[in-house]
Amino acid sequence: MTQLTSQRLIDLARIAAIIACVGLLYSPSVATIGLVVTYVAFLASGQAVSRLKSALTRPLVYWGVAFLGIVLFGVVYASVPWSDRWMDFFKWRTILWLCVTSMLFDRTCWKERFLVVFLAGTAVAVAGSFASAAGWVTLWRAPHELLRNTGTQGMAFACAALVCAWLTLEKRSPLGLAAWIWPVLGLLYVVNVIFITDARSGYALLGVGLFILLCWKASWRHRVLIMVGLLVAGGLAFAVSPRMQGKVMAGVTQWTSEAESAQLTNFGSRRVFYQNSLEVLREHWLLGVGTGGFVQAYGDHVARKYEASDWRVLPTTDPHNQYLAVWIQQGVAGLALFLAWIAAIVRERESPWVYHRLAVAILAGWCVTSLFSSHFRTFAEGHLLATFLGVLLAVEAHPEEAPPVSVSPTQT
Repeated sequence: MTQLTSQRLIDLARIAAIIACVGLLYSPSVATIGLVVTYVAFLASGQAVSRLKSALTRPLVYWGVAFLGIVLFGVVYASVPWSDRWMDFFKWRTILWLCVTSMLFDRTCWKERFLVVFLAGTAVAVAGSFASAAGWVTLWRAPHELLRNTGTQGMAFACAALVCAWLTLEKRSPLGLAAWIWPVLGLLYVVNVIFITDARSGYALLGVGLFILLCWKASWRHRVLIMVGLLVAGGLAFAVSPRMQGKVMAGVTQWTSEAESAQLTNFGSRRVFYQNSLEVLREHWLLGVGTGGFVQAYGDHVARKYEASDWRVLPTTDPHNQYLAVWIQQGVAGLALFLAWIAAIVRERESPWVYHRLAVAILAGWCVTSLFSSHFRTFAEGHLLATFLGVLLAVEAHPEEAPPVSVSPTQT
């Protein structure tokens, strides 16, 4: 294989990865095709082995692989059918995707292309959301869930707002686009998250991410002022947004009234999931129940605890807390490795420092939302995070060599 053909396959893998990321927001089928094409083109390029050897020296990669190792070990001692064990292991393919994208996006131009295409893809959705909310057009879904569901849309728009804030703070204009675009577009995302897309995950990701971005180079005194300012801004947003008020207060009410509730509610059910999951954890805190074993362990526990007519006896596939889910299934060692992997990403020093700032801001938001969901391994949200981390934290390579020059027989 010539160097030119190899490089074209790498570029194809990069393009497919970008398409997959935008596809995550609109169509699982498009996203899946993009993921598959990325893997195939990367493996066919002839550069996979050399890039992998280099990547394995990085903490964010080898700690991720170590965590996958403990998840794989959990497959061995789980007591559920093998199909359940492998299906649960397969959900952690998001870590593999992060590793692959970190090996592909080692050029600044490709990082910028990814960010611009992602913003373009979400800009179409935010424009459609505003137009639909105003009654100007009728689209395939309601304005607050155009991108698959409310949670996905809220987190996607919050990510886009953080990218715009980062571009504005760093005074960057990717692909030579006008600098004024980013603050204007960022404001549109923020307004949509507050007034239309009623997603609590979006609120958390936006607030935490902005705090990280604004505090990155600030003194401790300024960080306190920034925190107060963001809290005031959040309070004002809550005061003027009926949708935000309704979403937040509904969650609070459902959580606090769970004991008296005669029917299943969103946050009421999560409180029950947490309580029962912690009780399961007390029995399996050291080694866990094994990969894929949560569903059976939880189902057996609630079946013994509640009457068959009580809604609290309903099973769940996830405790709706990523850290709790890891601890229950992979035990103390699994949780320790998972946290070590996150710490390795935060402490990453090889990637360009300016992109590291944005990566940590997004990761911090995901860490907070994962207290209430398993956003590190869900298909859309998990792959979205992995793509951002992989692209932004990819180590910059040397300029690409020129294609080999063919030599004619007369020149030999």
